[in-house]
Amino acid sequence: MGGLIPLTVRDLKRWYRNPVSAVVGVIQPIFWIVLFGSAFDIAKFGGAASSAFFEGAPDYITYLMGGILTIIGLFTGMFSGVNIIWDRRLGILQRFLIAPINRASIVFSRILSSVVRILVQIVILFIVAFLIPDGLKLQHGIDALDIVVIVSAVLMISFIFSSLFSIIAVRTTKMESVFGIVNLINLPLMFASFAMFPPDLMAGWLEHVARYNPVSWSAQSIRMVIINGTLNSGQAHTVLVYMMGLLALTVFMLVITYVVSNKEIRE
Repeated sequence: MGGLIPLTVRDLKRWYRNPVSAVVGVIQPIFWIVLFGSAFDIAKFGGAASSAFFEGAPDYITYLMGGILTIIGLFTGMFSGVNIIWDRRLGILQRFLIAPINRASIVFSRILSSVVRILVQIVILFIVAFLIPDGLKLQHGIDALDIVVIVSAVLMISFIFSSLFSIIAVRTTKMESVFGIVNLINLPLMFASFAMFPPDLMAGWLEHVARYNPVSWSAQSIRMVIINGTLNSGQAHTVLVYMMGLLALTVFMLVITYVVSNKEIRE
């Protein structure tokens, strides 16, 4: 797609040249892991209960990492479409439309720039999680395959929700509409999943809903490799199923985004 790389670089420059946006984007997930992770002590459940409920995690921060990384991909992806509306309001979009570039490149450049921002946040979050008192503990180590699973799960969640909200942004001219939809579904997506709490502590009906939430698939995949390191056959099969589900949904959303972008994006 012609123009994809230059437009992505442009969007990234706009991000890191805005100190407030860059700093807030990095600090926000740190607050999540430091404050929320440290506020909940699973040791108070007792050894057996802690092991049963929290899948063998030594502390809540270790358990929470999969959820926090997924939420970073979710929230950052959700706001990727906002810049499309800004460009339309400022008249920049009109210049893109008369340039010899594929219209889908305008949308996919926003998606790719959000992915790069997420990668930066992942690295910073891991460093902070290791450094804080009673923080992240990799009892069984971590290898290259584990890193691939972690990064792939977060990026696929980002692609899924970046695509979804880019489609919404393409079809609307009102910033308020996008923010309204984001605020309507982001918390339900987060809390109706296994990102923050284990299935055994959820109401039965909510646990059933959470099993079909892609946020749960990502959080559980990351969590299993962080807590267990090398997976046994049953765990590896579960992670493979989750990852295949995420991959199928990612491909579907990217195809829909490409079609809608070329057909619908306009002044």
